[in-house]
Formats: sequence, C-alpha cells, structure tokens
Amino acid sequence: MESSLRSPASPRRMNVSSINRPIHFASGYFQGQTIRAELKEIQKADLGRKYARVDRRPLDPPPVVQLKLYQVFNYGTESQYEKELCDYSEVQTLGLLCCVDLFPVRAPESAQVSGREPRQLSRFTGSLDVPQSSSSCTPNYHRYPRYDANPHTTSTLNQSGSHENMPALLSSVAPTNLGSSVTEEMKCTTSLSGAMFVQPTVIDYDGRRALLFAFSDLAVKVEGYFFLRYRCFDLFSRISGQEEVPIQGECYGGQFRIYSTKEFPGLQPSTELTKQLARYGVRLNTRETERKRKRKSPPSASGSVPVKGKERETESDSDYE
Repeated sequence: MESSLRSPASPRRMNVSSINRPIHFASGYFQGQTIRAELKEIQKADLGRKYARVDRRPLDPPPVVQLKLYQVFNYGTESQYEKELCDYSEVQTLGLLCCVDLFPVRAPESAQVSGREPRQLSRFTGSLDVPQSSSSCTPNYHRYPRYDANPHTTSTLNQSGSHENMPALLSSVAPTNLGSSVTEEMKCTTSLSGAMFVQPTVIDYDGRRALLFAFSDLAVKVEGYFFLRYRCFDLFSRISGQEEVPIQGECYGGQFRIYSTKEFPGLQPSTELTKQLARYGVRLNTRETERKRKRKSPPSASGSVPVKGKERETESDSDYE
C-alpha cells in the first residue's frame, strides 16, 4: 500500500465539530462504536531548504505524528470510560488519512542571531523495537471527561489541503509560545509542496504496534519560520444523519525554519525513528553521517561565464560533504 496520497480530486465537506472528541460512527470500520482519536507529533522537522522546481528538498527530519484510538464506553454518562485499542495492526487503514496545514511564526530573536535552532528539538520520545511478526499490549483503561456538544460546523477540504469556512481562532492546543496570536486567516498551506495527505504505517514503536503518519515528501516554497497543523479522518466513516466526513483528531507541531539555498547549513544524520520507518518500507532519505556544505573556492579567471537567462537557484549533492 502506498504510504502517501495526493490531494483528493474534488472538494469534500468536512465536519469539524467532533475534533478530538468521542464520535459514534454509523458507518465505516468502527460502525456502531464510539471512538476518540488522539494525534501527537512525535518527530518535528528542524529545517528545510526553500523549494525549487528543479531541486526540491523535503523537510528534515521528516515530520511524524502518531494516531492513538480509544473505544469509549457508556458515552455521555457518569460511568463513562475508555480503552485504547490493543492491536493497531488490525485497524483498517484504507481510507484513513492525515493532512497538514502550514502556519507562519515570527522568527525568534535567538534564532535570528545564531541562524539555526537547537537540534535536540526534533528528538522524539519513546523507544523503538525491531520488526516483529506479532504484538501484544496491556489494555489501557481510564476515566474520560464528559463533553458538551459543539455547534454543527463544516468546512471544505480543497485541493491545496487547506480548510475553508473554519472558525477564525485556532483551538486552545495551538502553540502558545509564538509571541502573538495565530489565527486561521494566517494559514499559508498554498506554500507547501509535495504529499500533504498521507496514509498511516503500522510499525513497532515504544514497545507496541503503532499507527504513524510520516510526511516524507513535504517542502516549503518560501523562507521563514513555520509550524504544521495535522488533522486525521477516515473517508469511509460517517456520523449518523450526516454526510460530511468527520475530522477525528488534530494536533500542532513544533516550529522549523526554511532557509535559502545559500544559507542552508546542511543536514544532520537521520534519526532512529526515520531509520525505523525506512525499514518498514516508507520512502524517505536516510543518512548515517552529517552533511555539511562544502566551502567553494573562488572562481578562476579561466572559469566559464554563466549564460544570461540560464542562472537559477539550484544545488546538487556534490555541494555537500
């Protein structure tokens, strides 16, 4: 199964009233059950190089989010509780997608001086396991707070991966350390290039099977500081009496920087999570060592003269050690 999908060919109506809330499904894999979805970014991008048509380089390391699913019992009562699914390898992943939106942030003063963010921000939490043929887990039971119903709202998911007709303010789980309020109108998803919709991969992670969405083919067309918003949904699942596709989970990622070609500092070795995903067949680039820019010697007098109209901002692998 392909690990990534392009944007749907036509707009779909999306129901945003149940994001991160228990949903009772009338159709789909979880028909007749009440399920709550939880998304979490477990690996953030640190940096990227400004997109160029002739030399597109994806964000590094590739952003990865984990999807956890909880079955909710006695929903809406005082005795409500939930249990996390035990074996994610049994979940039907056909039609299960995660998409991204892009938001800008103001450049932090420290980053403007140093020119680069600390590498350790990208390190994920948890542990990895080698691939296994079977898995087991201990069921996770705990109480869960009751919810009041939200007003019914919908949005259109367009071909750029963005959502129209959304509330003006982002949810309370949006990053709060960006120095200013972030609104829906600031969204700049049209500046993204690559696979903005991906299907999950089931791998061994943190001692058990896990559903992970790896965005291994995302590039940004402009320079600056940004963060991603992730949303997941199932194309084949519906709520009773509604035709819209319910967005089940949402989370926000850490910030990263997009450099110009000349300022790009190079790439760090691949993370263990990136290598683990590659072992499970996810298409992405892996590196064992750091790749720094080579220092170019000044052009000689006999060097070739660039042809007018042929200059372009490109860079090949030979520009790195």
